[in-house]
Amino acid sequence: MERDEILKKSREENKDRDFVEEAALSRANAVSLGVGMIVCGLLSVLSAAFQDGRPNYSVWTVMWAMQASIFLFKYYRLRRRHELLLGLIYLAFCVTFFVFYLRDLLGMA
Repeated sequence: MERDEILKKSREENKDRDFVEEAALSRANAVSLGVGMIVCGLLSVLSAAFQDGRPNYSVWTVMWAMQASIFLFKYYRLRRRHELLLGLIYLAFCVTFFVFYLRDLLGMA
């Protein structure tokens, strides 16, 4: 296979893909999840300090659900075991915080 054939085949395989944009979106995703964790922590502290003395479990439920969905989807696409493990751990956090949220919502505490 000649150089020109290889280049042509590569262009066809990578049609309409902007690798710089994909890298930027990947980095933006990582930064946004970090910011989300910080905001969840801040909201929980403020809720505990100024409302009823309890953290806000609903924001943590959403954050852990987002994390779990990202890692479980990555596992689905890439089949890496550590992605599955992290996805399941984050899913367990999500379920745990959802149970705490329901307990507070229903006044069972």
